[in-house]
Parts: sequence; structure tokens; C-alpha cells
Amino acid sequence: MSIRTITIIGIFILSPILLLGCAGSSVTTTDAKSNARALEDMGISLVRQGNLRGGLEQLLKAVKLDPKNPDLNHELAIVYRDLKEYDLSLSYFKRTLSLRPKLSEAQNNLGTLYLLMKQWDLAIKSFQAAINNILYQTPEIAYNNMGLAYYNKGLYEKAIQSYQKALDASPDYSACHVNLGLVYEMLNRPEDAIDAYNKAIKYGAQNPSPYLRLGRLYYRLGKMSDASTMLKKFLSIAEEGSDKEEAQKLLETIESR
Repeated sequence: MSIRTITIIGIFILSPILLLGCAGSSVTTTDAKSNARALEDMGISLVRQGNLRGGLEQLLKAVKLDPKNPDLNHELAIVYRDLKEYDLSLSYFKRTLSLRPKLSEAQNNLGTLYLLMKQWDLAIKSFQAAINNILYQTPEIAYNNMGLAYYNKGLYEKAIQSYQKALDASPDYSACHVNLGLVYEMLNRPEDAIDAYNKAIKYGAQNPSPYLRLGRLYYRLGKMSDASTMLKKFLSIAEEGSDKEEAQKLLETIESR
């Protein structure tokens, strides 16, 4: 997840001179803002390069200068989440929302933390809070994530409803079409699953996931030619990993028949 650009408003320890309102106070404020922003920019840059711990170090220095900045607390919550430090992430999400309760992006991201913690009901509550803000510009993301929570609860019809709402808002949401296909598979609706995966390919041709899903499904349905085509496409665009090894073995099984 990419780190958003955020604005730092510096704060500082009140000294006797500052309490007197001396002319030097504006300079000190400006210096604090400048220092915090420089630390923030460095932290964001490191996170984007994949150096989460290095970025975290700089963001923690920045938040000491501006502890009441909701955006900065939000970024720290995300980094801690991605480092799997869930308790620390939760504390920063709560701090963020205490400072700006209607920050829908934070509500959605808090929901993703609850997904990782397998606290499905709390996740749904957070996604709904994000959606309830009429000013939230990407409700399809929260609806898709809510679908994941319902899917993990085994409430497949509610998952479908959430995915459909996501797709109503953003019909070309490739990953959501994949998630919808998974639910249809669980409900033994293979034709609906195939349709969903094909839409995922239509709107995200370089997304390898639907090709693998289709390859597996066609194989189970005995459609070996279609399965082979999908698996070869998956192998041509997927990065190295266990899924690629699985696809190669399945393709070899098909070709050995």
C-alpha cells in the first residue's frame, strides 16, 4: 500500500519565552514544521522503497514533533499493520480516529487490520463507518473489503451483496470480480464464477489471479483445453512463487494425459 502525502503542523514545548509571546515564537514554529515535514518525506520515501522499518523510524521522529496530526498517525498505523505489529497499529488507528473521526480512509484501513486479526465483526463495523461518510470517494474499496469479511464468516449471500455494491460503484474493479467468483465457487455456481473471472480479466488483463482461478475451475470441470490455456497465460505473467509452482504442476498433469 502506498503512503499518501500528508501535511505536518509542527508543535513544540512551551518555554517561558514562548509563553510571553515573543517574536521568536513564529520562527520556532516554522522550524518545527520544516523539521517534521522533512522527517515525514524521508519516512514516506523509505516506505515506498520497501524499507518499512527505516520509514517507521523517521515517521516516529516526525510524530514527536506533531503528535496531533491525524494523517501522520494514520501513516504510522499502516506501517505498523504492514509490519504485523497489530497492537501498535490498532493504537495508532484509534488515535487517528480520535483526532479525525470522519476520516473514512482510516476507517477502511482499520477494517483491513481487523481482517488480518480475524475479527470479522469489527472489520464489518469499520467498513460500514467508512461507507456511511457521503464524502468518501472510494466506497467500492470498503464494500469489497466488507465482502471479504462476510466471506470469512461464511455469509456468502451477504458477501455477494457487498461485492455487487462495490461493482455498482466501480464496474471495472478487477479484484472484486475475482472475489465474487470465489463466492460463486463456494456456492457451486461454476458458470457464474467463470463469468466473474472473465470480467476480472476484461478489466485487469495483467492481473494473474483470475487466470489461475479459471485454470483450476476448468480443470475441476474437466475442460482441459480451457484449463491449459488459462494456466499458460497465468504462468506468462505471474511472478515467482508457490502459486506459479502449483500452476506448473497442474499444467504438467494436464499435458501428460
